[in-house]
Amino acid sequence: MPPKKIFLIAGEASGDLHGAHLIRELRRLRPNLKYRGLGGAMMAREGMELVHDLTREAVLGLGDVLRKYFLFRSIFNRALEDVRSFQPDAVILIDYPGFNLRFAKKIKKRFPVLYYISPQIWAWGGRRIHTIQKTVSHMIVFFGFEEALYQKAHVPVTWVGHPFVDLARSNQSQSGLRNEFFGGSGQDPKQKIVALLPGSRRTEVERMLPEMLAVAKMIDSRIPTVRFLLSESDTLPAQLYQQILSKTMLTHPVQSVRNRSFDLLCASDFAMVSSGTATLEATLASTPFVILYKTAFSTYFLGRRLIQIPFIGLVNVVAGRKVVPEFIQHEIRTPTIAQEAAYLLEHQDLREKMILDLKQVLEKLGEPGAATRAATAVLEFLNHS
Repeated sequence: MPPKKIFLIAGEASGDLHGAHLIRELRRLRPNLKYRGLGGAMMAREGMELVHDLTREAVLGLGDVLRKYFLFRSIFNRALEDVRSFQPDAVILIDYPGFNLRFAKKIKKRFPVLYYISPQIWAWGGRRIHTIQKTVSHMIVFFGFEEALYQKAHVPVTWVGHPFVDLARSNQSQSGLRNEFFGGSGQDPKQKIVALLPGSRRTEVERMLPEMLAVAKMIDSRIPTVRFLLSESDTLPAQLYQQILSKTMLTHPVQSVRNRSFDLLCASDFAMVSSGTATLEATLASTPFVILYKTAFSTYFLGRRLIQIPFIGLVNVVAGRKVVPEFIQHEIRTPTIAQEAAYLLEHQDLREKMILDLKQVLEKLGEPGAATRAATAVLEFLNHS
């Protein structure tokens, strides 16, 4: 019997990461499967034959999508031709709903579709549940409340927990990380470390990093012992960050750390985080933080009318209440955020309260082994299809 084949699509850095770990676990459990699809370097390193590096085309907001419309249409059509030629036993779509749900509509009659990392239909785009009901054979989800939602909609679903419970680990102590990032000066007990996580997409970094640096400058003027760490994504050029940094003068230079966001959070006393999965990393690190987010006005204008929940930060969504302050769009006011940061840096009781809340959220993310459970769900589906 020839080996079974899987076609996968991931469109962003986070999807590439989770797709890579899924392939790794599938290879461990069944070594003879074949993989092909769209994704990024991490999935390719795990053995997937890469049709196109879709992570290099990441967009944020309606304006970005429109500017790249013809490119995405070309990639989409090429992927359709490729999946028909490859004839997979299953297609696994990873997050990226704008692209992936359209793809599912096109192939639903010919290939079974599994969806890994649910679209955020609980936040906005609730009508997508009807598309999912018609096109997706099985959902594999990260959160318990998503399982309940799909069960209610009669969509076959498996809740596996969140892979970050396994992935977000540091092999060093906070003092060891500080010493690595700052040398001997990182051992000063009076020194406070603030992390800046502006996101992993170019437009996101271009919008968020200047806002974070403006807050950092105000914190710097209030707390002379503060030092700053900047998380850089390896999907973006270092020059992008340096160009933005060069426009902001701080007492101490910002220390950039590439592709080590969790270690950076573990080393820090406080963080400013662009909304997204990084909020869960900060939760796992038990690092007090605030969420900042700004997008194109057109995207924000439409989104505020579609969004169905009072929060955008995943940590607050999972908690079901505001555990972490959110500063969205016009709410991003430098003095207000700097004041919030200073309170958390200077008042241990406030820090301990937020840390306790974060640990309660952590309990809702499931047990270790999410990627293994996801791979097992895929193999069970293949065995019965």
